[in-house]
Amino acid sequence: MRCAAAFVLAAVVLPSGVAHAGEFDSSGAFSFSVEAALTFDFEDAELPPLADPSAQSPLQKLVTDALSGSGVIELLPYENVTFSVAIPAGLATYRASVWIRGGEATASVSTTYDGTRRDEVAALFPTGRMTSDGWVELANERIVIDGKRGPIHVGVFAPDGCEADAFELVVDGTAVTEPGRPCDSLSQPGACDAEEICTWGACRRVRGWVPPIPAERALVTEYLGNRLRFLFGPYSNRSADLPAAEVAIEAMRHAQNPWAYWNAFLLGLRRLHDGHTSSGWSPADYIVRNPKPLDVCFIEGDGDASHTQAPSNPDYRDVLVSHAGALRNLGLRSGDRLVRVDGRHPIAWARSLIEVSWSLSSASNHSTFAEQAAALRGLISRYAKTLDVVRCDANGCGDVESIDLAKVPALASEEPFDSQLCDSRIGRHVPGAPANHQGEDGVFAGFLNEVPTQERFFGIEWDSLYTTTGQDGIGAALTKAVARIQTEGAAGVVFDHRRGTGGTLAGPQIIWNYAVKRHPLTFFQTRERAEDEQPSLAEGMALFSKALTTFDVDEAGTNGAAPVPTALLITDDVSASDWLPLGLKGQPNMRIFGPYQTSGAFSTRLSLGYWLGLNYTLASGDSFVADGHSLNGFGVEPDVVVLPRQSDLMLGKDTVYEAALAWLRSQGPSSP
Repeated sequence: MRCAAAFVLAAVVLPSGVAHAGEFDSSGAFSFSVEAALTFDFEDAELPPLADPSAQSPLQKLVTDALSGSGVIELLPYENVTFSVAIPAGLATYRASVWIRGGEATASVSTTYDGTRRDEVAALFPTGRMTSDGWVELANERIVIDGKRGPIHVGVFAPDGCEADAFELVVDGTAVTEPGRPCDSLSQPGACDAEEICTWGACRRVRGWVPPIPAERALVTEYLGNRLRFLFGPYSNRSADLPAAEVAIEAMRHAQNPWAYWNAFLLGLRRLHDGHTSSGWSPADYIVRNPKPLDVCFIEGDGDASHTQAPSNPDYRDVLVSHAGALRNLGLRSGDRLVRVDGRHPIAWARSLIEVSWSLSSASNHSTFAEQAAALRGLISRYAKTLDVVRCDANGCGDVESIDLAKVPALASEEPFDSQLCDSRIGRHVPGAPANHQGEDGVFAGFLNEVPTQERFFGIEWDSLYTTTGQDGIGAALTKAVARIQTEGAAGVVFDHRRGTGGTLAGPQIIWNYAVKRHPLTFFQTRERAEDEQPSLAEGMALFSKALTTFDVDEAGTNGAAPVPTALLITDDVSASDWLPLGLKGQPNMRIFGPYQTSGAFSTRLSLGYWLGLNYTLASGDSFVADGHSLNGFGVEPDVVVLPRQSDLMLGKDTVYEAALAWLRSQGPSSP
């Protein structure tokens, strides 16, 4: 894999007039537009010097069939090439284009406000123009650029490698508004125009995140709507949520600008309220740097120490600080409480962002919000203006205090920032688990740190359940950790899976093989027809019974069972991390501890999208258990419901973990 490269190009004179793209003559020869403000065809013998001297030079290749001139840039798989371009001062909108060949690629144009940080971005999408020898044009239009603010950055990234040629920038209009105007938050009406949203205290143009409205709007709208109607599979969620998604699809027919059109489609996806269904990430999430990152992690819990200062909300759980880093933490620490964001309960505020936040995730059930709690710090940094908090220490809790995020200084270009991972855990309790909660792809195991050696209580902490064979991905490390339970003579076990990112059923099977006797678990069925409706319980039982005879039922476990008392800790769990506690539920020597049910994402997902700038996932299928119930949308309930308590956090205690430890001790001495 080659590292990212950056180089500087010079600009040509900026013309005025209507934008015209590069053209082909009758012989098929390409020529840049005569009105181009900037062109580059990579035919120079030497490329300009790299902005980062330590970066590898991009590959320039001379070919006989270049689109323009004789040179192209060759990108190797997963290579990103970014070059900086100075353009004449002046505020205008531009059409940007580049041609690629030999593989799918994403291209972008980003701009800066202060000369160092990327603040705006536009992704380039296929226009429908291509050549007989494989060149495909990527472009976007009405990109606002203020030349006096500094250079623009043109990037091309190719997951599988490609060639790129003939970059062109053409003025296509005079900008109506200046980019980057200050704004307070999303709650400030009228601060930004219809093709902007307020993020990180500035109006940022989101039109460039999406392609233009399709010429065949009606046909494309119907096609995209049918993807939701025909492919989205979970029965309960279809019944509860598809009508609201249809309203968003209908809005596409009347959208007045590209952002309104494409965001309406992605809003329809988000309204399906499913753990396997998401609208992905915007181009800005990969390119625009967060100028004001926060290193504070939040969880839902019981703010028992501060209910006098701030009574609980009847609809949502209290939101507490689980852990925080040493820097950029707003002075918050474990045990403090987040009461309101921009005047609303934090979870209610986060859920309101469904209209604009592409990355907003949800559980398949409609009653838990662990995903929103874990995402709060990023959402607050991007969209919020004011926080109301209660700070607590050994002497008690103070009054509600308001924090103005506009007064938080931006991250300096050279300022170090090593953030904590928000993983729904209060603390880490096994040897080797990182204090900053990073290392999410690892498995950490050993005798519990805080427990006397003679008790011999063993712990395993991990997140991913992705493995295809049981030995690849996380499989080998998790298998090795589970084997240590018996070889090292554990008298009790704590499986800490409070950040369950899912995977495959081969992952849970590693735990099941240790903990439970073999038993039939679920039958998975993909959606076959658009008109399929929720089966009755009798029909569901018949489906499951038939699947048993054809060996299509997923089974959990082997001929064993947990030999010592074993606890599973859950909080934020999806997909295979839903199946894990389902297979352990009701088993001897096993208890599940957590604040609420798991996500309920008992389906699989289809990865779909348009080019590389509009990627999304859509849940497919549903799962049935022996009594005929379909599972998607209904999480696994813990055996012991326990919320993190603020009073415990103030003392450095992990409430859920402590409850599991107390249960292990109540079981008496065990012989491993």
